[in-house]
Amino acid sequence: MGAKSDFTVTTAPREIILTRTIPAPRELVFDAFTKAEHLSKWFGPRMFTATSETDPRPGGKFRITMYGPENGPQEMKGPFPMTGEYLELVRPERIVYTNNLQEHPDSWKRLIQSGMDNGQTENFLSSLVTITFDDLGGETKLVIRTRFHSDAVRDGYLKFQMGEGWSESLDKLEEMLNRTVVVEGHP
Repeated sequence: MGAKSDFTVTTAPREIILTRTIPAPRELVFDAFTKAEHLSKWFGPRMFTATSETDPRPGGKFRITMYGPENGPQEMKGPFPMTGEYLELVRPERIVYTNNLQEHPDSWKRLIQSGMDNGQTENFLSSLVTITFDDLGGETKLVIRTRFHSDAVRDGYLKFQMGEGWSESLDKLEEMLNRTVVVEGHP
Protein backbone atom coordinates (compact mmCIF):
# COMPACT_ATOMS: atom_id res chain seq x y z
CA MET A 1 0.00 0.00 0.00
CA GLY A 2 1.13 3.53 -0.75
CA ALA A 3 1.73 6.65 1.30
CA LYS A 4 -0.62 7.86 4.01
CA SER A 5 -4.00 8.72 2.52
CA ASP A 6 -5.51 12.16 2.41
CA PHE A 7 -7.90 13.29 5.14
CA THR A 8 -9.94 16.48 5.24
CA VAL A 9 -12.42 17.90 7.72
CA THR A 10 -14.81 20.52 6.38
CA THR A 11 -18.09 21.97 7.58
CA ALA A 12 -21.43 22.85 6.07
CA PRO A 13 -24.50 24.19 7.85
CA ARG A 14 -25.10 21.78 10.78
CA GLU A 15 -22.58 19.25 9.33
CA ILE A 16 -19.07 17.94 9.72
CA ILE A 17 -17.78 16.32 6.53
CA LEU A 18 -14.81 13.96 6.72
CA THR A 19 -13.17 12.78 3.50
CA ARG A 20 -10.42 10.22 3.06
CA THR A 21 -9.17 7.91 0.35
CA ILE A 22 -8.68 4.38 1.67
CA PRO A 23 -6.27 2.18 -0.33
CA ALA A 24 -8.59 -0.83 -0.49
CA PRO A 25 -11.51 -1.99 -2.68
CA ARG A 26 -14.80 -0.42 -1.65
CA GLU A 27 -16.49 -3.78 -0.96
CA LEU A 28 -13.92 -4.41 1.77
CA VAL A 29 -14.27 -0.88 3.15
CA PHE A 30 -18.06 -1.21 3.17
CA ASP A 31 -17.83 -4.53 5.04
CA ALA A 32 -15.49 -2.91 7.58
CA PHE A 33 -18.26 -0.41 8.38
CA THR A 34 -21.10 -2.93 8.63
CA LYS A 35 -19.71 -6.15 10.09
CA ALA A 36 -19.32 -6.29 13.87
CA GLU A 37 -16.16 -8.43 13.72
CA HIS A 38 -14.43 -5.72 11.67
CA LEU A 39 -15.78 -2.66 13.52
CA SER A 40 -14.46 -3.93 16.84
CA LYS A 41 -10.93 -4.07 15.37
CA TRP A 42 -10.68 -0.49 14.13
CA PHE A 43 -13.39 1.77 15.55
CA GLY A 44 -12.24 4.49 17.95
CA PRO A 45 -9.12 6.57 18.47
CA ARG A 46 -5.69 4.93 18.59
CA MET A 47 -5.60 4.13 22.33
CA PHE A 48 -9.20 2.86 22.45
CA THR A 49 -10.68 -0.60 22.03
CA ALA A 50 -14.22 -1.37 20.96
CA THR A 51 -16.93 -4.00 20.99
CA SER A 52 -19.74 -4.00 18.46
CA GLU A 53 -23.04 -5.57 17.53
CA THR A 54 -24.65 -4.87 14.15
CA ASP A 55 -27.73 -5.83 12.18
CA PRO A 56 -26.86 -4.11 8.87
CA ARG A 57 -30.21 -3.72 7.13
CA PRO A 58 -32.76 -0.91 6.98
CA GLY A 59 -34.41 -0.86 10.40
CA GLY A 60 -31.56 -2.90 11.92
CA LYS A 61 -29.84 -1.66 15.04
CA PHE A 62 -26.21 -1.33 16.04
CA ARG A 63 -24.27 -0.80 19.24
CA ILE A 64 -20.59 0.11 19.38
CA THR A 65 -18.90 0.62 22.74
CA MET A 66 -15.48 2.23 22.99
CA TYR A 67 -13.18 1.79 25.98
CA GLY A 68 -10.26 4.09 26.78
CA PRO A 69 -6.87 2.96 28.04
CA GLU A 70 -6.87 1.31 31.47
CA ASN A 71 -4.00 3.50 32.65
CA GLY A 72 -5.58 6.70 31.31
CA PRO A 73 -7.50 9.34 33.24
CA GLN A 74 -10.82 8.17 34.71
CA GLU A 75 -12.92 10.37 32.38
CA MET A 76 -11.31 8.72 29.33
CA LYS A 77 -11.83 5.09 30.40
CA GLY A 78 -15.48 4.92 29.40
CA PRO A 79 -17.35 2.94 28.45
CA PHE A 80 -18.56 5.14 25.57
CA PRO A 81 -21.56 3.39 23.99
CA MET A 82 -23.15 4.58 20.78
CA THR A 83 -26.36 3.13 19.44
CA GLY A 84 -28.42 3.71 16.37
CA GLU A 85 -30.53 2.41 13.56
CA TYR A 86 -29.63 1.82 9.94
CA LEU A 87 -31.97 3.83 7.72
CA GLU A 88 -30.42 2.96 4.37
CA LEU A 89 -27.82 0.47 3.12
CA VAL A 90 -26.91 0.32 -0.54
CA ARG A 91 -24.02 -2.15 -0.80
CA PRO A 92 -21.25 -1.11 -1.42
CA GLU A 93 -22.14 2.54 -2.06
CA ARG A 94 -23.92 4.16 0.88
CA ILE A 95 -24.93 3.82 4.53
CA VAL A 96 -27.27 6.15 6.41
CA TYR A 97 -27.85 5.71 10.14
CA THR A 98 -28.95 7.50 13.28
CA ASN A 99 -26.32 7.91 15.97
CA ASN A 100 -27.18 8.26 19.65
CA LEU A 101 -24.64 9.00 22.40
CA GLN A 102 -27.17 9.17 25.26
CA GLU A 103 -25.34 6.45 27.22
CA HIS A 104 -21.97 8.25 27.19
CA PRO A 105 -20.68 9.27 30.67
CA ASP A 106 -21.96 12.56 32.10
CA SER A 107 -18.40 13.91 32.27
CA TRP A 108 -18.09 13.50 28.48
CA LYS A 109 -21.48 15.15 27.93
CA ARG A 110 -20.41 18.15 30.02
CA LEU A 111 -17.19 18.41 28.00
CA ILE A 112 -19.06 18.54 24.68
CA GLN A 113 -21.56 21.06 26.09
CA SER A 114 -18.71 23.27 27.27
CA GLY A 115 -17.58 23.58 23.64
CA MET A 116 -20.98 24.78 22.48
CA ASP A 117 -21.74 28.51 22.36
CA ASN A 118 -23.34 29.60 25.63
CA GLY A 119 -23.29 25.98 26.90
CA GLN A 120 -26.53 25.32 25.06
CA THR A 121 -28.42 22.22 26.13
CA GLU A 122 -30.20 21.52 22.86
CA ASN A 123 -30.20 18.04 21.37
CA PHE A 124 -26.48 17.34 21.15
CA LEU A 125 -26.40 13.58 21.65
CA SER A 126 -28.09 12.53 18.40
CA SER A 127 -26.97 12.93 14.81
CA LEU A 128 -27.62 11.55 11.35
CA VAL A 129 -24.64 10.00 9.57
CA THR A 130 -24.35 9.40 5.83
CA ILE A 131 -21.31 7.51 4.53
CA THR A 132 -20.59 7.16 0.84
CA PHE A 133 -18.04 4.80 -0.69
CA ASP A 134 -16.82 5.88 -4.15
CA ASP A 135 -14.92 3.30 -6.22
CA LEU A 136 -11.58 4.69 -7.40
CA GLY A 137 -10.33 1.48 -9.03
CA GLY A 138 -8.91 -0.48 -6.09
CA GLU A 139 -9.15 2.47 -3.70
CA THR A 140 -12.20 3.97 -2.02
CA LYS A 141 -13.07 7.60 -1.50
CA LEU A 142 -14.87 7.67 1.82
CA VAL A 143 -17.09 10.62 2.72
CA ILE A 144 -18.61 10.68 6.22
CA ARG A 145 -21.24 13.42 6.72
CA THR A 146 -22.55 13.92 10.25
CA ARG A 147 -25.61 16.19 10.57
CA PHE A 148 -26.24 17.80 13.95
CA HIS A 149 -29.14 19.70 15.51
CA SER A 150 -27.36 23.06 15.01
CA ASP A 151 -24.08 24.74 14.13
CA ALA A 152 -23.41 25.19 17.87
CA VAL A 153 -23.60 21.42 18.39
CA ARG A 154 -21.39 20.82 15.34
CA ASP A 155 -18.83 23.28 16.68
CA GLY A 156 -18.80 21.57 20.10
CA TYR A 157 -17.84 18.28 18.46
CA LEU A 158 -15.19 19.97 16.32
CA LYS A 159 -13.68 21.68 19.36
CA PHE A 160 -13.28 18.37 21.13
CA GLN A 161 -11.48 16.65 18.27
CA MET A 162 -14.10 14.66 16.39
CA GLY A 163 -11.91 15.02 13.29
CA GLU A 164 -8.80 13.78 15.07
CA GLY A 165 -10.68 10.82 16.54
CA TRP A 166 -11.99 9.81 13.12
CA SER A 167 -8.53 10.26 11.59
CA GLU A 168 -7.03 7.82 14.12
CA SER A 169 -9.92 5.39 13.58
CA LEU A 170 -9.40 5.49 9.83
CA ASP A 171 -5.65 4.92 10.31
CA LYS A 172 -6.58 1.75 12.23
CA LEU A 173 -9.05 0.82 9.47
CA GLU A 174 -6.32 1.13 6.83
CA GLU A 175 -3.97 -1.02 8.91
CA MET A 176 -6.66 -3.69 9.32
CA LEU A 177 -7.54 -3.62 5.61
CA ASN A 178 -3.88 -3.77 4.63
CA ARG A 179 -3.54 -6.99 6.66
CA THR A 180 -6.78 -8.34 5.11
CA VAL A 181 -5.65 -7.56 1.57
CA VAL A 182 -2.26 -9.21 2.14
CA VAL A 183 -3.68 -12.26 3.95
CA GLU A 184 -6.60 -12.85 1.60
CA GLY A 185 -4.58 -11.99 -1.51
CA HIS A 186 -6.89 -9.30 -2.86
CA PRO A 187 -5.38 -7.13 -5.59
